[in-house]
Amino acid sequence: MKSVKINIILFLFVALFISQNIWAQKSPYAFFRADTIQSTILWKCDKHNGKINLSEGGFVTHNKQIAAGIFHIDMLSIKDVDMDTKTYGTAVIILENTLKNDFFKVKKYPTATFQIVSIKKIAGNKYKVTGDFTLHDIKNCLTFDASILFEKDKIMMTSDNIILDRTDWGIYRMSPQRPYSDDENGWTVPDKIEIKIRIIAKKES
Repeated sequence: MKSVKINIILFLFVALFISQNIWAQKSPYAFFRADTIQSTILWKCDKHNGKINLSEGGFVTHNKQIAAGIFHIDMLSIKDVDMDTKTYGTAVIILENTLKNDFFKVKKYPTATFQIVSIKKIAGNKYKVTGDFTLHDIKNCLTFDASILFEKDKIMMTSDNIILDRTDWGIYRMSPQRPYSDDENGWTVPDKIEIKIRIIAKKES
């Protein structure tokens, strides 16, 4: 299968502005809206791991193949899950506030966005997904392998582990590359963040 190049104008047109009459059975297009409850974004960095919520998004398919996709991530929803809140309640709050305020500055940058640019089939249900990931108003290309399953009214995409370097998006707080002078005791946090994405999207009639 050749790479499917994405036309974002087409995506917006199909996903947001076409009337319901266009979605007749004979139409080659279909829109699959992401289920933000069932979809998950997991993260791991240093000794901690957690999750972030998907706020909205979806796929547009053409002739039963993904032709476009865009997803918005709610950065204010960052959670730590490796520490029990009953035992480490204060520590959890401090960690989450540090991530939100010092690292990701979520009040200024509340949303991150991933927009699919191309999808290339590798073998079976395995695909190579390439897109633009925007964080802190900085856009970088991101490529990862993912398993994509198509059902009649559902698409399920599960990524392999994705390794991000936060400094590519200008996040240098406590980075070994450029530690801030006010970082306590010279502590540093690894630049590499491991992400795993699972998106479940349901067809809209």
